[in-house]
Amino acid sequence: MADQAATLLEVLPDLAGRSVLVVGCGDGRYPRLFRAEGARRVVGVDADQVLIAVAQREEERNPAGISYEVHQPARLPLMGTFDIVTAFLDSPGPLGRITASLAPGGLLVVVATNGLSLEEGLRDNGFQDIVLHRHESGDVHSARKAT
Repeated sequence: MADQAATLLEVLPDLAGRSVLVVGCGDGRYPRLFRAEGARRVVGVDADQVLIAVAQREEERNPAGISYEVHQPARLPLMGTFDIVTAFLDSPGPLGRITASLAPGGLLVVVATNGLSLEEGLRDNGFQDIVLHRHESGDVHSARKAT
């Protein structure tokens, strides 16, 4: 996992002052990491209520200004507008829902688990500058939303 965090930080631009949505945030590890890296606003979303409860308890113990919500990726509502959206996906199905909260010109970074290939889905959703970064726990795709 630590290697995956390093890969994500390498792919992401400087987070200072940026807003970040983390879909599939689990227990809040990545939202806390991104906030520590200077993100101005961080929202974590996960389908697992138990993991979100863990994240919220940590937020209560050590407040970082992160909000957490329970949502299924396939039914993710518009979460506002974010400079960066990161997501952990095992299917391309929710890409449209996830990217709806990304600002024009914003950066999408997806950790694709189980060998999922996202290039075609990203192109179909209007993304450009698609880059694939190989990682043993899931390929990391980065792409810029067309302006």
